[in-house]
Amino acid sequence: MEEIKSFLSFLKLNAGLIYSIMFCVQYSLAHLAVNSVLAICARPGGLANKEKRKMISSITDERTNRRRDERRRIQSRRIYARRKQRVRRQMMLLGAIALLVVLSIGSCTRNFLLKRSAQETSAVKNGQKAEGVKAAKGEKGTGTSENEGGSDAGEASEELLARVKKEAKEAGYPKEIIGLLSKNPETVDFVADYSAKKDITPADTVGSIKKGEIPHLLQWDARWGYSTYGTSTIAVSGCGPTCMSMVISGLTGDNSVTPAKVAEYSMENEYIDSSNDTVWLFMQEASQHWGITGYEITAEESDVEEQLLAGHPVICSVGPGDFTKNGHFLVLAGYEDGKVRINDPFSKKNSEKLWEYKKIKKQIRAIWAYSN
Repeated sequence: MEEIKSFLSFLKLNAGLIYSIMFCVQYSLAHLAVNSVLAICARPGGLANKEKRKMISSITDERTNRRRDERRRIQSRRIYARRKQRVRRQMMLLGAIALLVVLSIGSCTRNFLLKRSAQETSAVKNGQKAEGVKAAKGEKGTGTSENEGGSDAGEASEELLARVKKEAKEAGYPKEIIGLLSKNPETVDFVADYSAKKDITPADTVGSIKKGEIPHLLQWDARWGYSTYGTSTIAVSGCGPTCMSMVISGLTGDNSVTPAKVAEYSMENEYIDSSNDTVWLFMQEASQHWGITGYEITAEESDVEEQLLAGHPVICSVGPGDFTKNGHFLVLAGYEDGKVRINDPFSKKNSEKLWEYKKIKKQIRAIWAYSN
């Protein structure tokens, strides 16, 4: 019994030491067990290698899948971009084709409407002629009977003028062509036929004439009125060439000297300024090209009378007054008892009566006579 008590007392006194020794032993055994397990797992074919291979395989597969998915996305984007670009090009091509179709249809429609408009205007004009148009006052002059594009002897009605003006604006005619209606209602047919006749070739002759008689030609005659003069047309700005054509064809009997040919000569030799006005030098020099002598004279009635009675036609430049608001050229073709017969290239009405020379004289700015 004493031995047991002594052993228990020893244990009691050395409990802490014994506890420490047991903890160390347990720790050592546990560490040994762990190392043993790790050693087993570390052997070829061991558990750790298998798990490691699985993990590496899993990571590799994941990276492979990620790269494959990325390549697919990149490829899909490229394919989408190419398809988008191809679609855009196709849409642009279709748009261009559609625009061409619309423009073609619009052009055909416009030409059809203009043609129908011209036909309707002509029909209305013929109907008015059948009913009788108000005749211009005065005796009819020596105008050529072959002029085209003008009313016979009267002025167009206000209704017809308004209609033609409206249609011309809707058709997009040049403002200067439409402006002819306000300056002279006689131009109504010329304006109405602009679309149909603006590209026709000018006539080769002025028609039948008699040498020694000065024909009356109109600058807005459809046979040459649409032809170019400077940046304008003979109808609008070609009073100078038209007057010269009257004088030359009348004195020479050559009916091939048309306003269009004289206008072309004027442009080639720079007798037209930037405002499409014919310069005065043209009146003195141009006639020499056709063998006619032109010379400046005074505006005194006695001088004019002498030239006209001698068979020498006269061209005069006039300022604002009875014939123009700006400037204009006229032909004086005859003289009777203090009155002159005028060939106004812009007006039939002005050419169908005799004028008191005194009334014209104060409007004259320059004057020339011609002989062969």
